[in-house]
Amino acid sequence: MKILDCRSRRIFRSALKSFPLAMKAMALFQPVFSQETPQVRVELRLLAFSQDIQPTEVYMQDPAAAVDPPSVKVKIQTYLNEDFFPATLRGRKVAFTTKPDHASLTRQEELVGEATIPEAGDSAILIFLPNKTGKAMYQIMPILDSKKVFPAGSFNVTNISPFPIRLMLEDKNFDFRPGQPILIENPPVRPSGQVGMRAFAFRDEKWNPISTGLWPYPGNARGVMVLFQDPRSKDVQLQAFDDVPPRVDKPVTVAP
Repeated sequence: MKILDCRSRRIFRSALKSFPLAMKAMALFQPVFSQETPQVRVELRLLAFSQDIQPTEVYMQDPAAAVDPPSVKVKIQTYLNEDFFPATLRGRKVAFTTKPDHASLTRQEELVGEATIPEAGDSAILIFLPNKTGKAMYQIMPILDSKKVFPAGSFNVTNISPFPIRLMLEDKNFDFRPGQPILIENPPVRPSGQVGMRAFAFRDEKWNPISTGLWPYPGNARGVMVLFQDPRSKDVQLQAFDDVPPRVDKPVTVAP
C-alpha cells in the first residue's frame, strides 16, 4: 500500500472537507432530475367508431407510471351517455391493452391504442377508430368534452378524410381542412327544431355532395360528428353520435 506523503495528506484532507459542500450542491439539483411527473386526474369516456370495434377485454394503462402499476378494466361503448371513469396519470398520455399487466404495452399484438389528452382540459371522449398503418389495433382521437370547451347546444365536427369538406347548416357554410376539428356553437335552427344539413367533399377540382339531411337541434345536449373516407368504397361519409348535456366543469387536479 502506498503511503501518502505530507503534501498528499493535506490535499486529501482538503478534498474531504470540500466533499460535503459538493454533496450539498448536488442535492440542490437532484430534485430537478429525480422528481416524478405530477399526477393528473382525468375523466374519460370511450367511444367505438363502429359496432365492430369492441375488444372483449380492455385495460387502461399509464405508460409513464412505475413498473407494474395496477391497471383498470374499462369498456368501449358504441354510444355516448353520462358514464365515465376517472383515471390518474403521470402526464397526459394513456394507453389501452387487452391484458392487465403493464408489460402488455410492449407486446404489439396486445396494444389496443394510445392517446394524449390535450392540456386544455381534464375531461375527454376517446374515439377508437380503425387503424391500418400504426402499431396498435386502433387509432384514438381525443375530444375534450367539458362544459367550457364543448358547451350545450353545440356540434363538435372533425374531418378525418383526406379531402377538404364544406358543411352547410341551413345557409351557413363551415369549411374543414383534412384533419381539422370545428366546434359549431349556436347552429341555425328551423322552427321545427331541426337543422338543415348538406355536406360536400372537394374532389376532382369540384365540390361533390356527400350527405344531406335534417339534424335534430341539440338543445341542452350536444352532437359529435366525424367525416371519414370509407376504406372499401372510398366515399366520404358522415358518422354522428348524440351526446348528453355536459357535466359541471371541474378544475384540473394535480397531485404531487
